[in-house]
Amino acid sequence: MSTITGGRGSSTKLLNDLERQTHASEDSLSKLSSGQVFTAQDPRPTDRAIAEGLEYKLRTLTASKQSINDGVSLLQTAESGLNEVSNMLVRMKEINIAGASNALSDRERRYLFIEYQALHSEIDRIATTTEFNGIPLLNGKDARAPEKMILRLGDPTSPDAGANLNEIRLDNLKDIVLTTAGLGLKPALDLLSGGEGVSISDAFDLLSPDDNRFGSIYDQALEKVSEYRAQFGAIQTRLERAKDYNDVSFENISAAKSRISDTDYAEEVSKLTQSHMLMQTTTALLTQNNLAARLGVNMINALLN
Repeated sequence: MSTITGGRGSSTKLLNDLERQTHASEDSLSKLSSGQVFTAQDPRPTDRAIAEGLEYKLRTLTASKQSINDGVSLLQTAESGLNEVSNMLVRMKEINIAGASNALSDRERRYLFIEYQALHSEIDRIATTTEFNGIPLLNGKDARAPEKMILRLGDPTSPDAGANLNEIRLDNLKDIVLTTAGLGLKPALDLLSGGEGVSISDAFDLLSPDDNRFGSIYDQALEKVSEYRAQFGAIQTRLERAKDYNDVSFENISAAKSRISDTDYAEEVSKLTQSHMLMQTTTALLTQNNLAARLGVNMINALLN
């Protein structure tokens, strides 16, 4: 009887070992298939809570990055318009200076100012049509232009009364008027309508600025364009730095989350292999133990009979 009882106890231990190795194998398979260390057999509630908090931060940073990229795109759209207007102002100045020379006849001067008027009209077109998602960027006289432009860098934060560190504002968007009227440029359309030519006095009149601090009306207009570009450029520089910081933060938080929640595949494959080997060994021992128990029973039956 002691032999049979010992066999039963040994079988029970082997069955318990087999059950543990089966659970361990299932746990490793679950981790390998999901890529997460959190399973039904190994829930790790504290680590999971930390990982979910980090995931929330990562998704917040992703949304902030999209907002920053939208802001950069908006400013780049405005900059493209400002750059073209700046180039046209330089060309208009060249035309006007050439037209203010006695070396040209009135008719030849008229040919120059045909191009001048074309550039004049193109500046108005660019100022009127440069938009981002329906927001006029270079024509504050447009009724759709907002009173202020707000670009978001992240969650609202107000450490001081009325301050928000994650918000960039351009409060004078309606003051940015890049039309020829806003820049003070005079048209040459009336001068071209007669067809006889453009006089040198008219050319000088187009060249003279309203503000005597400037050499020409184009210098005055370029000063305004440079001021607008400085405002947009300063905001874009800040957005680019915010984007760099956002990327570094995302990388660091992602690495921290990965260390907590991601499966170490090398380790889990090793555990799975070990579990399978132990399961096979335990199964073989259990079979052998059951065979020994049956032999004992057969011997007893033979003696009784």
